[in-house]
Amino acid sequence: MTCLLTLIIALISSLFLTPLAKLLAHKFNILDNPGHRKIHAQPVPLTGGEAVYVSFIIVLLIFGGLTRFNLALALIGFCFIIFGLLDDARIKMPARYKISAHLLFAALFIFLTGIHFSFFSYSWLNWLISIGFITFMTNSMNMLDGMDGLDSGVAALAGCFFALLAWNSGQGDIILIALALIGAALGFLRYNFNPASIFLGEAGSTFLGFVLAVLAIKLTIYGLWDIALALKIAHVQLISFIVPLIVLGIPIFDTYFVFANRFLHDVKFSQAGKDHSHHRIHLMGFSQKATVLTLYTIQIVLGLIALALVRSDLQQFFALLTIVAVFFVGFTVFLSQVKVYNNKETIE
Repeated sequence: MTCLLTLIIALISSLFLTPLAKLLAHKFNILDNPGHRKIHAQPVPLTGGEAVYVSFIIVLLIFGGLTRFNLALALIGFCFIIFGLLDDARIKMPARYKISAHLLFAALFIFLTGIHFSFFSYSWLNWLISIGFITFMTNSMNMLDGMDGLDSGVAALAGCFFALLAWNSGQGDIILIALALIGAALGFLRYNFNPASIFLGEAGSTFLGFVLAVLAIKLTIYGLWDIALALKIAHVQLISFIVPLIVLGIPIFDTYFVFANRFLHDVKFSQAGKDHSHHRIHLMGFSQKATVLTLYTIQIVLGLIALALVRSDLQQFFALLTIVAVFFVGFTVFLSQVKVYNNKETIE
């Protein structure tokens, strides 16, 4: 019953708060104006992330309680929202300052909660990897946010699979976080799907990335102990972390794909441009809706593979990983055929 209420209240809160966020965006001129790098033709509010955050935190604190972890998640999530809001309000800052701030927020979250990877025997190394992963995911989701409904839909679907995986492993706290995320993201998606009347903004996209990273770190697939033992790996999370990585395959792939191609074509990493995976699919002739729905389908396939891994034996485990690897390489080669660079500049 608690799980159902968590999902419903987050959904309803997001449905009601998002129109309010639109009004505030117009009042304070926090809008994404049309431009040569933009797909939309009219100014669009950038305050969707604030509605998602409030909806998420409301149910987290109501049903999860005022625990140290929940309060830290609310606090650091608020930091990402406020810092992203500065960019949405056109108070621009260099990328290195953004990354530095995200690293600081991640480190503070780990310090407050003690939640981190347990890959190795050295705590400092686990801390560094955890901080790096949270920062990577916040920026990956921010980079992925380039089409109506893409970020919010992928986050909702990923949340569904995190909830199922947590249910399989008996991790009730993760189920609660995942359901709160699903409800908040789906309520916002009602207004964000093409044609979108509001965007997440950097505040919202980085916040979603932060929550997904936390879910990935907290999730442990205890059913993979047999695989870990067969491979003589002492820390099960080294194996089980493959599962959330597959669930988060779309933002991870997009970040790798963009950076690899920009490196090969000598394009600045910080340069804005339409060279992401979704842009390339769109350039192939797909509509915005078809592009986003295609990526939703891929997200579902990846989630199903992640679920299959949970109950796999050693042979099945490597067979499924091979399928993911083939898809990863194949999609890289396929999308690389779409021309987006000209004279070392991104085609806009």
